[in-house]
Amino acid sequence: MTLEILSIGNELLSGHTINSNAATISQSLLPHGFSVEKVTLLPDEVALLKKGIEEAMERSAFIITTGGLGPTGDDLTRDVVAEIFNTSLVRDEAVAEDLIQRFGKNLPTLEDQAMVPKRATVIPNPLGTAPGFILEGKATVFVLPGVPSQMEVMLPAVIAHLEKHHTKSHYVESLYLCLLSEQQVDPYLRTLEKENPGIDIGICPGYGVLSVYVHGSDPKKLSSIRDQVAKKFEAHVFSISSKQIEVALHQWMVKNKKTFAAAESCTGGHLAARLTEHPGSSDYFLGSVVSYSNHLKETALGVFPKTLEEHGAVSKEVVLEMVEGAKKLTGADYAIATSGIAGPDGGTVDKPVGTVWTAISTPEKTYTGLIPIKGSVQSRALIIEYTVTYLLASLYRHLNYNSEPYQ
Repeated sequence: MTLEILSIGNELLSGHTINSNAATISQSLLPHGFSVEKVTLLPDEVALLKKGIEEAMERSAFIITTGGLGPTGDDLTRDVVAEIFNTSLVRDEAVAEDLIQRFGKNLPTLEDQAMVPKRATVIPNPLGTAPGFILEGKATVFVLPGVPSQMEVMLPAVIAHLEKHHTKSHYVESLYLCLLSEQQVDPYLRTLEKENPGIDIGICPGYGVLSVYVHGSDPKKLSSIRDQVAKKFEAHVFSISSKQIEVALHQWMVKNKKTFAAAESCTGGHLAARLTEHPGSSDYFLGSVVSYSNHLKETALGVFPKTLEEHGAVSKEVVLEMVEGAKKLTGADYAIATSGIAGPDGGTVDKPVGTVWTAISTPEKTYTGLIPIKGSVQSRALIIEYTVTYLLASLYRHLNYNSEPYQ
């Protein structure tokens, strides 16, 4: 099976909008055994749009388009696809009724948005006004809106259609590792590839996380190879389903009925945001004190003024008092504290940008250490992101594998 994505919109070509839809679609299809072979950007221009879709239909059996379904003048996808399939647009009464129920009968774009190509299978849009649809012919074309939230909620209909009408020939097994470099893992993966012809192993590095994907046509063999990788790097494995380390920590905390809190300075609440993004975090996460100022470190967390004066806010001594203050304030079983210089300004010879002192406190012991900022981690956002990932991963490895933090 050949499958490709056509992302439509001048805003994508100009760079004003990031093409997140293509990544979301590809990531969503892989666990179901479908891989995307090509992604193309097309403009909001009739001739080029038509040519791009027709060329895609020549080379691919399945095509997913996103964008160009709204009621404005530059939304051309619906009309162009209808022309390619030599069909007309007709009013879909079910779509019209749904729009009336959700937006009222005075919706200005009602008549436009209720029109779909004749013979198309409609994909309802529960969030917006533009329905998606499926047309089958020389190729099967799935037409979805460009708004990411709307596209995502409609994507399961595409997956269901693919699973019903196509026999899987491609499978993938995933494995997610933390606090390892690509150089530490990749040589072993290449060895496995040589030993297993027909198997492809991809590795996607991130700041603190590595994603490993084993591709092939034999699902049992893929599982076996994934398990070999997991055994080789056992103390760094945190999931086979989610590349977000906070999900693994969430699951451990809930399962073991433990609680967690944080005291954040340079991370500015980003650690708390990562945790609370996931439903059910209130079952274990008690909260975070974003003590950005020294005054708040003193008054909210009980950091001694003398400690700040003698050692500075970015110091081992201060994060020790911050983390103990967070535990005392919340009663949490576990806590993390951060204080550092994320830049781009504020660094000194003794404490350059990227100096981040942290503490991890458990019921038995409190650990402190500097975040090992890599040379490539230079931007403020990446320093903050890596700090949070490193700490969550270090705590998870300590809890699940009895690994000492900062080692």
